Amino acid sequence: MRKVVVILLAFLLTGTLVLFCVSYVGRQVILPAMSGEDGAQVSEAIIREEKLLVRERVTELSELYGFDAEPVIGVISEDILRDLNRQASRWWSTLLQDGKAGDELRWDISELEDVLASDASLNRMEDQEQAEYMGLTVADEVYSSVNRMVLPMRQQIIRLGMQKIGQRIDTVNLITFFMRIPWAALALCALLAGLLMLLRSRKPPDSLQYIGAALGGAALVLACLLILYQFSGILPMIREASAGLAIQYQSVASEAMIRAGILTAAMAMGCTLCMIGIRKSRRKA
Repeated sequence: MRKVVVILLAFLLTGTLVLFCVSYVGRQVILPAMSGEDGAQVSEAIIREEKLLVRERVTELSELYGFDAEPVIGVISEDILRDLNRQASRWWSTLLQDGKAGDELRWDISELEDVLASDASLNRMEDQEQAEYMGLTVADEVYSSVNRMVLPMRQQIIRLGMQKIGQRIDTVNLITFFMRIPWAALALCALLAGLLMLLRSRKPPDSLQYIGAALGGAALVLACLLILYQFSGILPMIREASAGLAIQYQSVASEAMIRAGILTAAMAMGCTLCMIGIRKSRRKA
């Protein structure tokens, strides 16, 4: 009977270790957005990729509306993109910390309107009022396109959705609970490991065997999850829906994968050390 309980505890320890790793990686992904009012800092690599995406989108709009793309691309500087990304970080931070959607992204488009007002292709129209209207339309399209690239969310819909959810669920406490799951899981892991050692106290190598098996099982599960993620094709689907979101997702996912890989290696190393300890104990016996 005791052996059955020990095996059950080993299975529970395996599941708890996996829960700890998964929740810890999730916590580390969310944590930057929870730190301070400005949220997570955006890397320069993302800014450069977004600048390339701006060029691509403005070029597409220029082909549609018939204006010169280069002056417009020059107006949308990296400083504007940095400021928009800071606003987007604050938006996510407000969403996670307060359970409410943040303010909409805004940037000064007066220079953009001036550039489009002096665009030779748009000024060829015989009707000056129509040319001015076309310039304002293009400016609004560029403005919206850049905002959607930096924060590819339907902000009004999310704001209404969070209001409805907030009436039924305390989202702030729910996120706080999720942030505490890794430490609760880690404490449970220690408890289960202690119970295993207590139940097999007469044969210490046996307790190491079960703990090592749990560590090895957790490492295998995590490795399988990483492999499944690699072959899931999530990134291509996101890129097809939104290139801007794909840039940000890839940055976050890369860091998460590195952390998950480190935890998997740590679990495998723990399993190896337990097996080495078992061999040494048996040689001494």
